[in-house]
Amino acid sequence: MNQTISLLTHQIAPDFLATFERFQETHRIYAVDPSGQLYQKDEHYIDEWDDAKKQQIIDILNYYIDRGGVVVAIQKGETLLGFAGLNGQPLGTEAQYLNLGFIHVSRPNRGQGIGKVLFEQVCQAAVDRGAKKLYIGANPAVDTYHFYEAMGCTLAKEIVPEIYKAEPLDLQLEYVLSSPETTS
Repeated sequence: MNQTISLLTHQIAPDFLATFERFQETHRIYAVDPSGQLYQKDEHYIDEWDDAKKQQIIDILNYYIDRGGVVVAIQKGETLLGFAGLNGQPLGTEAQYLNLGFIHVSRPNRGQGIGKVLFEQVCQAAVDRGAKKLYIGANPAVDTYHFYEAMGCTLAKEIVPEIYKAEPLDLQLEYVLSSPETTS
């Protein structure tokens, strides 16, 4: 595959996302009904990042790094194929969560298993930082949810208010991390 996986723990450069193509057209989403059950509904939107949005994402990723987090990057040469951002600040009533704030694969590189590798790398980074679970405010698009479901994520047992307030339409998910203590 000729890809390089990097764990970035120092401030990332302003051109980090220069080669990254964020485009997602959504026609159906998942939502949660008052009883806590998932259901699908029609919703159309396009998520595409311009240079200003990319800079905003870089600022957030640097914020994560400043709090002990990490950015996982997969590159081929100088081209960024995908990235994930893990905030290092514990969340939840028992500080059980670390927030997986971003996981994205560049449009031309989807369907190649890059998202799974990013997810696995973030899980290991979260375990290394003492987390018991990942917390994910996920885009509600059907294909996005199906990715997280395939990774083993479920609806969050606890809602983290600051993440929910930032994007109330996102699905609030969690992933239970396995560590040497939980697997022995």
